Amino acid sequence: MTRSSPCLAVTLVALGATLMAGACGDNGRQCGPGTAELGGVCTPTDTTSCGDGTKLVDGRCVIDPATCQAGTVLVAGHCIDPGRDLVIDLEESVEPNGLGITAEVEASASPAGGFMLAPLERAFVLHGHLTPFRDADEDGQLDPDVDTYQLTASAPTLVEITVDGVGGAQGAFYLIGDPTGVVPRYERYGLNLTGDTTRRQLFLPAPGVYFLAITDTRALAIGTNPPPPAGARGAAGGPAAEYYASITAHTLPASSEIPAAALVASASGTLTSEQVAVFTGPFAPGSNHVRAEMPGAAAASVAVLDDDLVHGYADETPAPPRAAEVVVDTIPAGHTPVIVVDSVYNYGPGAEPFTVTISQP
Repeated sequence: MTRSSPCLAVTLVALGATLMAGACGDNGRQCGPGTAELGGVCTPTDTTSCGDGTKLVDGRCVIDPATCQAGTVLVAGHCIDPGRDLVIDLEESVEPNGLGITAEVEASASPAGGFMLAPLERAFVLHGHLTPFRDADEDGQLDPDVDTYQLTASAPTLVEITVDGVGGAQGAFYLIGDPTGVVPRYERYGLNLTGDTTRRQLFLPAPGVYFLAITDTRALAIGTNPPPPAGARGAAGGPAAEYYASITAHTLPASSEIPAAALVASASGTLTSEQVAVFTGPFAPGSNHVRAEMPGAAAASVAVLDDDLVHGYADETPAPPRAAEVVVDTIPAGHTPVIVVDSVYNYGPGAEPFTVTISQP
């Protein structure tokens, strides 16, 4: 697991101070909306970080009209003309290709395709269609089309996934770990309630096979822990509905240290769906309880690793209510395990608060 400088945006103050210094006027004495003078510099007064398709205006996240104009799609953070500038690495195979990864997804003998994660910072691009074609439950309504790709990771990896829907599709995805693998309960959801493009980062906590199911936000009520606004498995899509998806591996951000405390060591911050947080902490001999919670429009997930080996993994679930909590008692003396916090899902418009704690029983 390679690490670099921190990219956890717990606050925008430091960056905003630099960017806004030249825009305040009169040596920074007159500040615009959403900023205040701090040491002669106009500094943002709001710590909200807005997600894909939105921007911060006067302390609120609003739809960004400049996000990928018509005729372009979002791939690895760039708006690209798919008919001229985009190289497709893998085209969807013939239907059915859902693999039956959950009870709601069509069964098939083969996936929509399979691939290894590309080298760091190199996007792997998928293209396919969302055209409902079956009525398995015979209710007179077509079932959603779900295209499942088999993704193989060679090590724990921070990944960014973007799914841009075209032709009426609202791009979304569901990612699950191999049921026979190291983290069989692993689930991630990517959705966007304000547009047709989903963009988020997530952490693959172990090497192995994962299944990436691409569908429409309105059909995302699948798996064991779907977000509340994930639709009702509507058969969205049609002959013109397409998607362009990109999967990019990034360097894991540097860890922040959770300060030691008498009973419970704790750290708090905020995360958007495009971030993960990495910590080290005061692990004591014997059992250590590691707990992560996100009280807002997100469900927390926590993984504890030592030398790239998973020593604990858990997700927060709303029903029944349960925090993401693991018990770790196999860390050798002198080792410094890493705690990675991200979300199972995050449907909020901006950054969601989280708390991670380490305690000993």
